[in-house]
Amino acid sequence: MPDTEPALPDGGPSADEITSPEPGGRWGGVRGRPRLLTAAAVGVLTSAVYVLFSVRQWARFESPSWDLGIFTQLLRAYAEVRSPIVPIKGEGFMLLGDHFHPLLALLAPFYAVAPSGLTLLVLQNVLIGISAAVLTGCTVRHLGVGAGSLIGLAYGLSWGLQSAVASQFHEIALALPFLTASCAALVRRDHRAAVLWALPLLGIKEDLGLTVAMVGVVAALRGSRRLGLVTAVGGVGAFVLVTQVILPALNPDGVWDYADDSIVATLLADPGAAVGTLFTGAGAKASLVVMVFLPTAFLALRSPLALITLPTFAWRLSSDVPFHWSTDWHYSAILMPVVLCATVDALLVLRWRRYAAAIGAGLLALAVAITTQFPLWRLADAGYYRDSADVAGAEQVLAAIPDGASVATDITLMAYLAPRTTVYWVGNVSAAVGPDPVDYVVVHTGSGVYGQDPPQDVVAYATAKFPGSVFTEVLDAGGFLVAERVG
Repeated sequence: MPDTEPALPDGGPSADEITSPEPGGRWGGVRGRPRLLTAAAVGVLTSAVYVLFSVRQWARFESPSWDLGIFTQLLRAYAEVRSPIVPIKGEGFMLLGDHFHPLLALLAPFYAVAPSGLTLLVLQNVLIGISAAVLTGCTVRHLGVGAGSLIGLAYGLSWGLQSAVASQFHEIALALPFLTASCAALVRRDHRAAVLWALPLLGIKEDLGLTVAMVGVVAALRGSRRLGLVTAVGGVGAFVLVTQVILPALNPDGVWDYADDSIVATLLADPGAAVGTLFTGAGAKASLVVMVFLPTAFLALRSPLALITLPTFAWRLSSDVPFHWSTDWHYSAILMPVVLCATVDALLVLRWRRYAAAIGAGLLALAVAITTQFPLWRLADAGYYRDSADVAGAEQVLAAIPDGASVATDITLMAYLAPRTTVYWVGNVSAAVGPDPVDYVVVHTGSGVYGQDPPQDVVAYATAKFPGSVFTEVLDAGGFLVAERVG
């Protein structure tokens, strides 16, 4: 069975028409140096904008979650050629038993050169820029420089990427270039390349096995039935293997930690409760679906590539965790290259090449309008370029804690301390579970993790965490409290 079909089942253009530029047309497809230069320009610009955002976020000591600290510890372990043990998650916690992302080891050499949490933020932004370059190159190839640059920038500004950057580093960043390249190959009907580009997703996050399966489904629908079927079965099989065998084997508790987040966990035991879970937050879930396709003016729905969004929608919409339904955090980043590539594909299927530049301009205008409600808009605020109230106190804490110390802290300074100390999250620390008494306990009363009543006496707080140890307060500055163990 060939990997490209002679004509589309939906009556769209033939494979030859898809992969050949329109001769002489102002907005026709382009190959060679103009395509590469346009793709590179969009990719560099996208990365530069996000690097600026992240540098300011880092300088202001803004830490929305513990993820950056966790992944900093992970890459430090890889860079030091150690097992990926991450104390923030718990004493002796093997992070590959939390989510399955062994390919993150590819980033370790960059961390080794510049061991800092900021390095992870820059790496994430570069990966996003690479995906923007790939998507732009795909669009220029089929629709021309004008449409390609406009749609590429619309992708670069897409709200899902903004939310991911604002929530800081996550393994999904590594998936973006591979998935974008896979979708671009589907657009040009090169199904073998689409599958090969998708395969690395299996080593980036466990649920992406189902995304790989859907790449196979799209390939099968467009004529590559044998390749598509094998890919679909293999993707599902990889998902089952990782979640039912590999993750439980590596997890300290012998389970897949996130199985209970989904409706699948309760479907057989209590179907009624499962249905109730599915309809919980129905309004927010519907809004999420609309928001994913809105940046494409819903054109993406005209392409079978939109089917690749289904696995991500399935686990998110069936989850009972409200964060999974929202437009915040990193969860929607993986959907952005799919829907923008699907839009390019839709323009080809509809034979709308002549309108591509105008549509691209509309999509970019829509992306800019949506941006006003998302994190990147902070770059237009002069206050974002000034130090926050936390900077002075945070810098004093970092100066007070020596290299090699062990520290229990909340989320604010995790990523800043992780490259040179052993960091634990205060929420995982107790006399019952360990670890051994740490050298320092750091509390940021403004971190938001303590609710309405943050600790005010850091010595009492530290002593409660480590009974039998003697602590003394060594710093109280700008909402940061530090206790040092002296006995």
